[in-house]
Amino acid sequence: MNLFYEDFPEIVSVGGEPVRIITDFREYIRLLDMLKCRELTVTDKYSLVKEYFLEEVFVDSMAIKALEEFITMSAATSGERTGSDKAKKDLFSYSIDYPYILSGFLRDYGIDLNMVDYLHWWKFRMLFDGLSEDTEIKQRIMYRGIRLSDIKDKEERKRISRIQKAIQLPAGRVSDFDIGNAFA
Repeated sequence: MNLFYEDFPEIVSVGGEPVRIITDFREYIRLLDMLKCRELTVTDKYSLVKEYFLEEVFVDSMAIKALEEFITMSAATSGERTGSDKAKKDLFSYSIDYPYILSGFLRDYGIDLNMVDYLHWWKFRMLFDGLSEDTEIKQRIMYRGIRLSDIKDKEERKRISRIQKAIQLPAGRVSDFDIGNAFA
């Protein structure tokens, strides 16, 4: 898929049949938040996922896989992960890091995510991945991703450790890749 001359997808293939889906970025951030809710049963989660299909579809493993591939942008990346997907460790949270994501989009692109009427999930993800390395969100991601054991200098390791503790995320976050596991 080459997005220079192809449109962002608005359908997924479920059992070989094209099915229209919701594509706005806010909805996928909402879905990822809902899937991590421990109070929801598996049945509740299936009901939530069903709402993302704009046509009648039986939500089974094929439908979930199709939505998971849309969320992770599998067709666009041809099996390669995008920048924010590289590590399995959770390096950001849409809800906790919201102020830094918002400010990064405003600074780099002049886009106020609160005011935009619609932004395709894939375009949002591409813009997010492309934020400047000196934005606060990219700095937080960078510091959270540093393995302290790789730092030889004791003082630098202590400095990075202090930063990591100050910006650490709560345990138990759900990433894009966990969507399929939410139904296990």
